[in-house]
Amino acid sequence: MSVIEDVHVGKPDDNWPVEERVQVHFHNFADLPQQKGTVLRSPTFTCGGHEWYLELFPRGEQRADEGMISVFLCSDLTSKIVVDFDIMMLKKKTGDNHRVNSATKKEFPNPNSKRWGWVNYASRDEILDTSNNVLNEGTLTFEVLIRPENYCRRDATPKPSVADDLYRIYQDEDTADVAFTIKSDVFHAHKAILKARVPELAELAEPYDKDNSIPIKDVEPDIFDTMLKNVYGKEISESYWEEHARQILDASEKYGFTQLKSEAETWHVKNIKQNFTVDNVVDELLYAEGKNCPLLKKAAMEFIVEHGEEVIESESYEKLDESPQLRKEVMKASFSSKKRKLDE
Repeated sequence: MSVIEDVHVGKPDDNWPVEERVQVHFHNFADLPQQKGTVLRSPTFTCGGHEWYLELFPRGEQRADEGMISVFLCSDLTSKIVVDFDIMMLKKKTGDNHRVNSATKKEFPNPNSKRWGWVNYASRDEILDTSNNVLNEGTLTFEVLIRPENYCRRDATPKPSVADDLYRIYQDEDTADVAFTIKSDVFHAHKAILKARVPELAELAEPYDKDNSIPIKDVEPDIFDTMLKNVYGKEISESYWEEHARQILDASEKYGFTQLKSEAETWHVKNIKQNFTVDNVVDELLYAEGKNCPLLKKAAMEFIVEHGEEVIESESYEKLDESPQLRKEVMKASFSSKKRKLDE
């Protein structure tokens, strides 16, 4: 998103309130100094006739919580000025706000320093997580808005999306009409939303209400909570997928989260593909067949064909006796591969 310069016709009154903005780009964010307390200072920029700059602590200022970044608006002003300001973290391509931190009635210079801002501005993992679409080819972009104290802005508050509104009613006991119980945890939901998003789970929930909860077995509370949040519009982070894709795949298949199952399979293939061995690939193939996972089955087949003799000689290969049809498919794929090589 490009920032368009304001154009004025005629001369405004001296006290006319002006809001000005500037974008500050920190390139190669992931490779910025890794030591806590290390600061990067942006070049100076001008807003409202005064000079400013940003200070970014990629690993957090000394007072910051672990894993947080710190951001401050700074000025070397010697005369007093009071302003309101926002520091927004932008999403790539769309330029939408991923995070907005606002400060009001801040006096510069700060009686105790030259800066105002946030020690715990945002989680570093949140920024690096590609599913959040924050970094644009490695670049972290902040948009800074500075305005005189008490300046009245239009559209100052970002409009919530449908996903935001939907997520807001997750676990709302007052409006929920069904509940799920796992161990000692209770998760409240809405049958209408389940019917639209997870029909099979909605069908399971039909005879129950929020006072007569549905017991859920063989799924950890955290996994089920994450899956329900996804139904209500919450994206699953890349780091969570890397750690729990197989568990989400199992639970999705069991409880009819069809769309989530497909995404979970994609992530599981991505996670396991680099870790196939002659000892585990047959297990993954049998798992793929049992769970109806075509992407995983294809990846396992390709590995078996590529490492044919080693896999056949391994003890795990005998497990294919459980599925004569699958063994036949493996033999056919191996034969076809050898024939292509001979033809070449």
